[in-house]
Amino acid sequence: MTDKLDVLRELAIPLPIPVSFRRQAKVYASQYFAQDAQERTYFNTLAVLVVDAYFRMLGFETNLAKLERWNAANRLWSEANEIELPGLGYLECCVIQPGQLSIVLPQESLSGNLGYLFVEINSENTATLFGFLPASHSNATDTEVSLTDLLSMDDLIDYLAPQEDSLTEIVETDDLTQEFTQKKITYLRNWLNSIYEAGWEPSMRDLKTATCKKNLELAGQVFEIQLSVSENDEVILVRVIVRGTSGSLPKGLQVSVPDETDIYTETVNDVADLISIPLELSKGEKFWVELRIGQNFIREYFVA
Repeated sequence: MTDKLDVLRELAIPLPIPVSFRRQAKVYASQYFAQDAQERTYFNTLAVLVVDAYFRMLGFETNLAKLERWNAANRLWSEANEIELPGLGYLECCVIQPGQLSIVLPQESLSGNLGYLFVEINSENTATLFGFLPASHSNATDTEVSLTDLLSMDDLIDYLAPQEDSLTEIVETDDLTQEFTQKKITYLRNWLNSIYEAGWEPSMRDLKTATCKKNLELAGQVFEIQLSVSENDEVILVRVIVRGTSGSLPKGLQVSVPDETDIYTETVNDVADLISIPLELSKGEKFWVELRIGQNFIREYFVA
């Protein structure tokens, strides 16, 4: 038993629980009257929010923003804590505590689900995605399962990949979508939840706006690209700023972004310290930022 748990823990994925998640979980839990229901709902909500952030970071679409999901009256008779991956199905998020060896499964939520994802809440600041049990697994119909029966997080990604591929085959894609499938993507809305991809350094954060920066090398020179992101109703506001790390920007530098069916380009024709481009994007909209000097260029890919 210990060996299997050690393997699961080695492949488990620790993730931070930002303050915004704790705040949202407390607000949602406060809709329940009983103390035990509030506590249980609080930790379940943390698990769901962490799992949602994880899948969005991997590039999966999620559907957690439905208003009815956050109305306790609509979920009065259910302990379900599912997260939807549109086109693929639902994953039931199950909270486990450090040292726990088994768990009772919420059977009423199994129908139509992909399976169960087990989240260990280590503290109010850290959660660990511990393992996965697909709905097709023989033990998924048991009332209680041992954690040694779980599959690893690597197995979960392997399990989802062919299903996502099958979905992709029947979806028409435009040129930008096809380009994105082969690129490393930065999910800007993750920054609002204090989740940052490798290479991006947070430089400013307030209640509404998150700003990160990254150095890019192009034609023997190093440039700093900085993006600020904020959310306003259904619109994501982004400002792209490009600076030289050793002085002013070189003449001829071009910074481009897609603009609906065209491309918008700012060109350095005179001495300039920076280029600043404001963008207004819809949630989930794909775009890129390109830096070009002559025939040399580099692109960074984003989802708003």
